[in-house]
Amino acid sequence: MPRPVLTIIAALTLAALTVPAITADQILIPAGSAWRYNDTGTDLGTAWRATAFNDTAWASGNAQLGYGDGDESTLIAYGSSTNRRITYYFRKPFVVATPGAVAALSLRYLRDDGAVIYLNGTEIVRSNMPTGTIAYGTTATTAIGNADESAWQLAPIDPSLLIAGTNVLAV
Repeated sequence: MPRPVLTIIAALTLAALTVPAITADQILIPAGSAWRYNDTGTDLGTAWRATAFNDTAWASGNAQLGYGDGDESTLIAYGSSTNRRITYYFRKPFVVATPGAVAALSLRYLRDDGAVIYLNGTEIVRSNMPTGTIAYGTTATTAIGNADESAWQLAPIDPSLLIAGTNVLAV
């Protein structure tokens, strides 16, 4: 029997779907799902990417998360008009019961202006961000505007990064 293709829809719009028996193409994180986020303007280093990181004190809201475009479901804090925050943290757990049954995995996401996306602590997507080490103050390579801000991006993901049980997508 062929293994199915799974899709994670990000764009900061996801929700968990438990997949007890994978039999067809399935969405693991639907658009509009609730995410945990940190918009405090604090440098969290790298620990926040790890699957075991405790994000229970973070705020939660449905995607799309953001500010300024008028199409957000959840508005995040942006700082002041003269000192806007450039780094935000987002996390979404989802469950996969049998990762070996997944033949292919893809990620659809939105980003404005840039994003680095991790699956279970491993970087899987770098979009409009410079090469090398990404730190709290690293800015996007270029500004994204107009229709490009709401254009879905697509990336193939190595399904071997999935684990049995709870997985975490961190952006």
